[in-house]
Amino acid sequence: MSADLAKLLGAASRDLADDSVDRAALPPGPLGDQLARTLGERNGFFAFESALLLRPLGSSLRTAALGLTTWNAADTWKTTYHGRSFGDVTFFAEDLFGGQFGITSDAIVSLNPEVGELEHFAGSIDEWATRILDDYDVLTGYPLAHEWQRLHGPLAPGTRLVPRQPFTVGGEFEVANLVAVAEVKAMRIYGGIATTLAGVPDGSEVTFRIENSGAGSDAHRGEG
Repeated sequence: MSADLAKLLGAASRDLADDSVDRAALPPGPLGDQLARTLGERNGFFAFESALLLRPLGSSLRTAALGLTTWNAADTWKTTYHGRSFGDVTFFAEDLFGGQFGITSDAIVSLNPEVGELEHFAGSIDEWATRILDDYDVLTGYPLAHEWQRLHGPLAPGTRLVPRQPFTVGGEFEVANLVAVAEVKAMRIYGGIATTLAGVPDGSEVTFRIENSGAGSDAHRGEG
């Protein structure tokens, strides 16, 4: 374990599940081995005032946050991203807004949930931890987590903060634009947004509004 990964675990919450980690339940290969070792040290955790969540493996959860197996089941939320396949990605962690970090066969990737796009993020769990520590304000959403909870109280486990007006279409990174939404519902809302955006020609005007009850959208062609 690298010094940075040890530092991240040292700043994190206690384990979120009591179960021993079953290596067979995780992806094959070196990255799966690294994730298994990390979960063996800390079977899921919150960090940076709940802005960062690393999901546990197992069922005896101390929190309403879903475990890795259920979270990555196709019908939990992945199928809402019509035309996109995340079947080869095991999402293991996420930021305050539901932005995902996942393992593929050869890399750790990040998912922008509003547009459904994957990007290379790191080559190992150790590098992932280093990048998180180096820029946790941006990569986890920590400042907004702190400010939102100062005003509204602790963020309930199993929820994420979702922008009322999505960031992709001009929503501001500010507390007034954030609402707490159950984690699965949040990802399903994002899946609908990403699907809508994929079907709108470049230059079109798109408006979304997200509340606790769901999301509405208005998309029409603009100029340019």
